[in-house]
Amino acid sequence: MNRILPDDFIAETASVRRIRPGIVCMTFSAPGFRSLPGQFLEIEVSPGPFPVTRRPFTVNRLLPEGFEILFDLRGRGTELLSSLSPGSPVRVLGPLGNGWRLGPGKWLLVGGGMGCAGFSFLAGELEEPPTVLMGASTADRLLPFDDGDLRVITEDGSSGPRGRVTDLLPGIEPGDYRVVAVCGPVPMMRGVWLSLPPGHRRRVQVSAESRMGCGWGVCGGCAVPAAGGGYVKCCSDGPVFAGDELDWDRWTV
Repeated sequence: MNRILPDDFIAETASVRRIRPGIVCMTFSAPGFRSLPGQFLEIEVSPGPFPVTRRPFTVNRLLPEGFEILFDLRGRGTELLSSLSPGSPVRVLGPLGNGWRLGPGKWLLVGGGMGCAGFSFLAGELEEPPTVLMGASTADRLLPFDDGDLRVITEDGSSGPRGRVTDLLPGIEPGDYRVVAVCGPVPMMRGVWLSLPPGHRRRVQVSAESRMGCGWGVCGGCAVPAAGGGYVKCCSDGPVFAGDELDWDRWTV
């Protein structure tokens, strides 16, 4: 089973920190909260009438009495959320969706930018410390990670070599890993998929990123192209999919 059924509950803001320029870490007190790596939350960012929709956030880490999220400051919703003071109540729906298909063996985690949010949670649930390939535009955009063999690369060369995370793949033997877990911008994820020999693509799991408005599969705003035609809903069918469930030729955004 790769999901825990959701609840609609009130969490209490515990802390708000700017850990990088434009990147916020928030922790919430929610006794009894449970989730699996890869599931997500829909959080009400304002108690007022606007913004109307909640915002989706990956669970970055489970805490003894709550959870942690990381997010970009991008738009009015995230600005409102980041302005909350400790003790402020927040309405949360979750956990939602299907998470990573966990299992034994060595994992390779490949992430770009904010796609690496949630890797700490995932790594902590694996039997072996993973190998992690993390890419970002600059060193200021690299997310904290302490639970495995971390290899970083930045587009401007400010941390690690200059390039994109797919440039680290030629030094990797995919057969050494039971699962290749991928999350980040669609072009980056497509690059990882295409760079793997076809015989190794069955190892790939993808955490899809799309605009999840409702979180329940009702609004249809997060549909992504499915292999063989048609679409799957990122929020209710995913967000984690086997790589061969998706149509990489039609998935362009």
